[in-house]
Amino acid sequence: MDSSTEQKPPRVCRRVRSKGTPGVRYDSAVAWEVGYVSTATFWCVATGESVGPDDEQVHPHVCGEGRLCFRAPSEEGSEGGRVLE
Repeated sequence: MDSSTEQKPPRVCRRVRSKGTPGVRYDSAVAWEVGYVSTATFWCVATGESVGPDDEQVHPHVCGEGRLCFRAPSEEGSEGGRVLE
């Protein structure tokens, strides 16, 4: 299979956080794949709740580029400059 045609997972809003997800730190941004962990809970750092600023559910599979409150993920490796917004 040609790797140039392989699809990447959708980008998840950098405001999404998770608790109970193996391998994810409490204050780490969440990847799309984390949505497959059935015991994880998710919240938005903008609201501190399980609903985002647009009053919709917070989950890696729905907090994508189509939402008005979406914030693009920060550059990888910029751990020291992490912004929780």
